[in-house]
Amino acid sequence: MFLSACGTLFSGGNQDVSFDSNVKDVKVYVDGMEICKTPCVFPLERKSSTVVVVAKKAGYEDKQMVLRSNLNKIAILNLTFWPSWLTDVATGGMWQYSRDGVYIDMERSNLKQAELQKVKQDVAIRRFALFGYSELKIEAASQQENGEYITALSSLSGLDAKDLIQTVNKSHSAVSLAHNLTNL
Repeated sequence: MFLSACGTLFSGGNQDVSFDSNVKDVKVYVDGMEICKTPCVFPLERKSSTVVVVAKKAGYEDKQMVLRSNLNKIAILNLTFWPSWLTDVATGGMWQYSRDGVYIDMERSNLKQAELQKVKQDVAIRRFALFGYSELKIEAASQQENGEYITALSSLSGLDAKDLIQTVNKSHSAVSLAHNLTNL
């Protein structure tokens, strides 16, 4: 009797799922119904089918994702008493969603071509700075204006090699370098 309806007793009929995004106040819809605005936590009813999540905000592209439903591992304890399975099936306690948190990366819509090009260039510069940080630090420390990495970064960013060497030397981490290069 102690192990009866384990999924229902230990997990309940709902699963708290948190929603967050890179932009605040994104409307979150589950199966077509608005449930909250980011950041938020919402108790989704457990069920055997997948759930379609759509995120919307004016000025941004809509994002769609799917939360898959899986067998709740706690419900396996019901193998000892078959009527427990019926309780868990009826309450939804037999199921759980594949994740407890959803992060939504919203992208601006209708960017002008020049803005889009600038965003792509900034991403390329950040990526180069993050992956080539060690080599950039070595070349900057020895003031190698014609170093392979300094030259490549100069070409990518359009910045003078001397200015890049100063920026690299002032940066204390790969992340700060990436930030400093795209916020000059």
